[in-house]
Amino acid sequence: MDLFGQLMRDFPALPASEHIEAGLSGGLDSVVLLHLLARARQVRGFKLGAVHVHHGLNTQADAWADFCRDYCAALDVPLRICRVQVEKNGLGIEAAARQARYRAFSDGSADIIALAHHQDDQVETFMLSAVRGGGLRGLAAMPEWRALNPHLRIWRPLLAFGRSDLAAYAAQHGLQHIEDGSNEDTAFLRNWLRREALPRWQEKIPHLNRQILSNIRMLQQDLALLDEIVAADYQAVCAAGFFSLDTWRALGEARRRHVLLHFLRQHGVSAPQAALRDFSRVLMQSDSGEWRLPDAEVYAYRKRLWLLPRDWHNALPWQPQPLKGRLKDILLQAGFALQPHPHGLPQAWLAQEGIIRAPEPQARIAMPYGHKAVSKILQERHILPAARKVWPLITDTSGSRCLAIAGVCAAADVIDGSTDAWLPVYQPFRRFYDKYSHLKIE
Repeated sequence: MDLFGQLMRDFPALPASEHIEAGLSGGLDSVVLLHLLARARQVRGFKLGAVHVHHGLNTQADAWADFCRDYCAALDVPLRICRVQVEKNGLGIEAAARQARYRAFSDGSADIIALAHHQDDQVETFMLSAVRGGGLRGLAAMPEWRALNPHLRIWRPLLAFGRSDLAAYAAQHGLQHIEDGSNEDTAFLRNWLRREALPRWQEKIPHLNRQILSNIRMLQQDLALLDEIVAADYQAVCAAGFFSLDTWRALGEARRRHVLLHFLRQHGVSAPQAALRDFSRVLMQSDSGEWRLPDAEVYAYRKRLWLLPRDWHNALPWQPQPLKGRLKDILLQAGFALQPHPHGLPQAWLAQEGIIRAPEPQARIAMPYGHKAVSKILQERHILPAARKVWPLITDTSGSRCLAIAGVCAAADVIDGSTDAWLPVYQPFRRFYDKYSHLKIE
């Protein structure tokens, strides 16, 4: 089989500026893929790089990285080596390592990540999904194209070829590759399936792979239809600019579950099916709730749904330690915008020393009719409860006198009617109180 000829016939139309990065483990499949793409680059002129993810799980990991470095140098392909920590977070080692790889892929500048999965991988994925309960999406195995995030797509150009085709190509071109000894360990289900179970099935059913691949194609068509329906439902649920629980609740049970899953996937977040069902039940019964996932936190409040990165509050510039200095300087350095506002801080106050901090439980601010609890003001503004605890306050150097609540108002006893007054606004937090709130806090 002419792998290169068929690859070029099916090669997507890409602008010359498109940056493809090939995942390179050093194994047979990825070595062949990078060789093919290096040849295609000469014809199509796209930008090509490679990425090697160093999981640190094998004693030979450093040697594999060295092999990939030498191979890329021989092909004149820039290589990015990413060292990652594989954290299980309740996942198996294979799934946790895959998550770590995808995070590493997202950290680069590529438009497309090319991966070397082939037909045999498709068959294995189908079988594993069948025994693990992967549902329709799992049984549909791996699509040729999918979006990893709004800026990065995954491409699998070798799905039309089998492992034997890749081995023949490597032999024809004298390509060397790494043999990962862990692939022989049948304690891992995928290895057992590949080494023992599938060969026995194929002895009895010679056309097994062909039948499974045919089923995968049909399932992918069904999945595409389902995704169309779910996307339309999701658009309706978010038509007002936020995830509306009222609209979501009007859907049937299966559609509600799929829309909630789509909401997570839109932000690169996954969740176990059991946890998804449990949270779905909570949302049917209550307008408020909290759901902590390995990579995100989901909050329901006032019939809206919010998704934030895991431990997002610890990444705020004034957390865990308050910021101290000349107010205008520290506000701008921390990412605040200063907006003209009749109830803002006069320029004279911005020139003074002060503090940006999260509110203490007893924090109060001067209002025209007397002092009022900051927590009460934020509650009246319908600020998400989790955000109230870390909402930025601007105080004097003692930390006890509140000069302003970011995005809300300055204290009545500092407002002087000046036209040169400014309200500090922390831009990511605008989504907590704008009429058309976004679904995610960056």
